[in-house]
Amino acid sequence: MIFSPLTIKRFRSFRRIRRAWWSLIGFGIIFVFCMLADVVCPCDPRAVVDPATLEKYRKPVVEYSYDIRNARWNEMPDGSRLAFEGPADFDFADLSAYNVRRTQKDGYVRVFCESKEPPVRHERILPAPEICFPFRPCKEHPFGIDAGGRDVYARVVHGMRIALLFGLVLAFWAMFTGLVIGAVEGYFGGVTDIVCQRFTEIWCSIPFLYVMIFIGSTMGRSFSILLVCYAIFNWIGVSYYMRAEFLRLRSRTFVEATKVQGFSAARIIFTHILPNALTPLITLFPFLLMGAIGSLAALDFLGFGLPPMTPSCGELMNQAQQFRWAWWLILFPALALFIVMLLTVLVGEGLRDAFDPRQKSKLE
Repeated sequence: MIFSPLTIKRFRSFRRIRRAWWSLIGFGIIFVFCMLADVVCPCDPRAVVDPATLEKYRKPVVEYSYDIRNARWNEMPDGSRLAFEGPADFDFADLSAYNVRRTQKDGYVRVFCESKEPPVRHERILPAPEICFPFRPCKEHPFGIDAGGRDVYARVVHGMRIALLFGLVLAFWAMFTGLVIGAVEGYFGGVTDIVCQRFTEIWCSIPFLYVMIFIGSTMGRSFSILLVCYAIFNWIGVSYYMRAEFLRLRSRTFVEATKVQGFSAARIIFTHILPNALTPLITLFPFLLMGAIGSLAALDFLGFGLPPMTPSCGELMNQAQQFRWAWWLILFPALALFIVMLLTVLVGEGLRDAFDPRQKSKLE
């Protein structure tokens, strides 16, 4: 049967793998673009924009006032006629000569009268307000300017470069450390496995955020300190997976054959077991990268991450909490993080589908 459930399932799996390839290409383009941040960004992310360059974007404010004594009739659903609607603190003119009825709701006052004359509108042009930061997006700064007077576009691109480098270094370190510890636990087993597992459980129970606060208050905040603090905790999950794989593979026939031939433990681990245990390691790498990028943005948002002047998407979103009307401070950093994490997740799902042995099983 052409459209059997198995055929449809394999077609969907192929589509997911193909989508992962496109996601990997998109992630590579973003990575190269961020690595060339000094070229693609027209200004320094730490440079403060001169307010004089934004003078042409100042617009005068026009204030309108109405003489409500000459207000126009407006038909209302209840048959009455609305003359004026304005704030509750509006200084209404003397309407004692008219048949006036007022109602107040949600901070606004509606005044009803019997005049049919159109309202007289008075215009007054006020001077343009002074340039202040954060400033809205404009031609020279398409992503706007943050509260410190720095270009948001440059800070987003440089911040994503730092986040990607941080995530890649941390993910590779977690894979290497988790692989070594998990291989030792799974291959040797016995007392070695028990001791290493108890150490891992004790180490895992240490609160990471408290450690970050303590180290940040004593040694300061920097990229290297933050990377080391993350690296000493981030390998635990990988070690569990690698331990399980080595426990499963060490009892296989080909491993027993290598032991009979007198091969060393290092040769057996790296030559015979490791190539067969790389599947969870490869599929975990995109998710480790995504977790590292998200953790760095969260720490910067809370104020425990990189130094204050360092470009960061989390620091921009922290500014958006103080200036909630500045929509560009939350939109562009959040959009950049969303796109990078979405592409990373799609790549991880594609790798997981590609290495899934159930797709090749004849028992489906």
